[in-house]
Amino acid sequence: MRQIWIRKGNAMLQRGTALAVILTLSLVLVACGDEAPETPTPAPAATATPQPEPTATPIPAPTATPAPTATPKIEPTPTQKAPDTPQPEPTATENASGQADSEASEQLDIAEHLLQTTSQFWEVYNKYDIDTLKTFYEENYWNEQEAEVQSNMQPFKNFNLSVTPDDPSTPTEIAPGKWEIRQPARFSFGSVKMIFIYEEFDGDWLLTYAESQ
Repeated sequence: MRQIWIRKGNAMLQRGTALAVILTLSLVLVACGDEAPETPTPAPAATATPQPEPTATPIPAPTATPAPTATPKIEPTPTQKAPDTPQPEPTATENASGQADSEASEQLDIAEHLLQTTSQFWEVYNKYDIDTLKTFYEENYWNEQEAEVQSNMQPFKNFNLSVTPDDPSTPTEIAPGKWEIRQPARFSFGSVKMIFIYEEFDGDWLLTYAESQ
């Protein structure tokens, strides 16, 4: 009997405890029901700051380079020619003087040419070159003198001798178109005084006389 009582007592205790718990929960719920539940304040939505749209920088249109302007060619202004001033006619004296000067210049050229020709004559003679030597002579005169010239040259050729010419005289015109040069020359066994006379033939001055004095 005692055990049964104990069991009933435990059961009643447990029931009492359960009732107390339920009562407590009911009070709590009532108290909670009197207070209005706080409505959560929604957080303000972040205002999106409008970003300025990028401004497109206008690209300047390419500037057309103007074509180079052709610089007009400036033609030189023709210089007006002054009228020719009439020159006085030369007098007879002036004409004679000019002609004399021209003749003097021509004679000087001839004299220099004959001196050079005579110098070349001795150079050829000392080489015993008879074929070249005859080109200094007028053809007909050479035909007359060829044998004598070769005979006179032979001793020089045999002994390998040469002629040393001295200073010639100034060429002199002894007749129109006829010029004379006198020139001494020396060699190992003697000396000679030569007279050369030149005349012009078709522009060439040739010997028409070449003899010892």
